Amino acid sequence: MQTSNQSTRLSQLWDSVCQGSENCYATFHYHLYPGLISYARGLVSYEEVAEDLVQDLFVKMWVKKEQIGRIENVKGYMYRAIRSICFNHLKSAKKKQTPIDPLDEDFQISYEDMLAQDETQTFRKQQIERALNGLPARQREILYLRFFEKLEYEQIVEVTGVKYQSVVNHVYRATQCLRNQLRNSSTLVTVA
Repeated sequence: MQTSNQSTRLSQLWDSVCQGSENCYATFHYHLYPGLISYARGLVSYEEVAEDLVQDLFVKMWVKKEQIGRIENVKGYMYRAIRSICFNHLKSAKKKQTPIDPLDEDFQISYEDMLAQDETQTFRKQQIERALNGLPARQREILYLRFFEKLEYEQIVEVTGVKYQSVVNHVYRATQCLRNQLRNSSTLVTVA
């Protein structure tokens, strides 16, 4: 299973990082950084802030590697950590009179993060983006973690703190809603 192999590889990398291997740390960073940036960008909506927060996470991981020790689910741990860091940032921004609420903040998924850049599919990409962004923020976040980051349901539970059955329900409802929206928009295009 691909996900299990990736999980095992990340755990092995992290074990080597804990022993001080800078090369393994660079590989660890290489494998996790793009997905964490994309996820953080969806939470805080500002690319520069997302980059800073993810970099801060990696610095903290390196500095505290001995204290952290062995991690069974490295990818879930990292996504849970960046989620917490992003929400703390949003709460801090709110205290500074910045009108941002982490629970109301929309989790945005741009179609560039979902599909390859194929100019012939631009219209379809826009339909998918509209359909995804029409979903409630929690459903968008869970779909992103499930299908774009390929996290297992148990990992999504760890990252979001949502109960297992609720995660399953969110995925089911969101995919049903997307199917209906995309089916209806395709019907409207062929009728028009």
